Amino acid sequence: MHLDQPEARIVGQLNQARRVLRQLQRLKTEGWQPDLIVGHPFWGELLLLDEVFAGTPLIALMELDLGGIEMPPCLTSAGLVPAGPLAQWAELLAARRMVAGLTATAFQRSTYPSWLQPQIHVIHEGIDLQRCRPNPQACLHLPDGTTLHSGDPVISFVSRQLEPLRGFLQFMAALPEVLAHNRHVQVVIVGQEHGRGYGPPPPTGRTWKEEAMAQWPSDTPQDRIHFTGFLAYNDILRLFQLSSAHVYLTAPYVLSWSLLEAMGCGCLVVASATTPIEEVIDSGVHGLLVPFGDAAALASQLLEALAEPRKFNPLRLEARRRIYTHFELERCLEKRIEWMQQLCRQL
Repeated sequence: MHLDQPEARIVGQLNQARRVLRQLQRLKTEGWQPDLIVGHPFWGELLLLDEVFAGTPLIALMELDLGGIEMPPCLTSAGLVPAGPLAQWAELLAARRMVAGLTATAFQRSTYPSWLQPQIHVIHEGIDLQRCRPNPQACLHLPDGTTLHSGDPVISFVSRQLEPLRGFLQFMAALPEVLAHNRHVQVVIVGQEHGRGYGPPPPTGRTWKEEAMAQWPSDTPQDRIHFTGFLAYNDILRLFQLSSAHVYLTAPYVLSWSLLEAMGCGCLVVASATTPIEEVIDSGVHGLLVPFGDAAALASQLLEALAEPRKFNPLRLEARRRIYTHFELERCLEKRIEWMQQLCRQL
């Protein structure tokens, strides 16, 4: 979801609706009639639904109300502002059409207006704990030729886009202190440097990575920092399995699967004390939380995690237990299917 350019988004949504309409018409001519339709409304797929399957019950995947979130001051100063009133017109139409909504977390539901929240059910998509599991023998070969092993002092950071909303600037601001006081730590940063994220690029024309590194002291060692770009999924899991600490920072926004996958791998998570994360992590129990904009607090917590890794083993165990009890894939799928079946019986 981009938070700007609503007019361009509306045109794109209408074009997407027409493409979906053609596919639905083809299915109908082949004799296909659904009992229930589940769809994400934001991109426009549901706008022309009734031209083909009028009256078919709809469950709308209500991901987030962009107008119902408040950006921290450190992000508004970077040009990231709440969405305008046109941002989610397609979702409002879906809200009128749906028999129920579905979302992944209570925080996401809380962003919607109070009159709509009772119609939105909370069940997460689920995390595959057969793949996301601890591995004390984990080993990872990075694209630059560096090889990391379980037991090495490693800090990881993963984000689709290296951008302010996901705390990239705060993480980068904490690194000089960490690198200066731990001479062996390796830092692995996974994500795309160029391209669009959730907000605008820097007004300087540089990337957010370049903006962040320009603020570093001149003597900051960079040979122990590895920007990998995108990694294969199994390599990301290996990174979680061997990391001494995984950093996950976010403004109030959709919770990333990567956080839950890292917890499922038994990784010590150092995260921001923001509402989406506080729904999952109790600080000192399932992980460690620091204020979103406090780079000094983040650096201090990371240095402690590197200095006393065994101290935090109970948090690693509780992190995986938390994912098993609340986010395990098979349980979540069963809950979703059972809820949909019950909903159909009531119609």
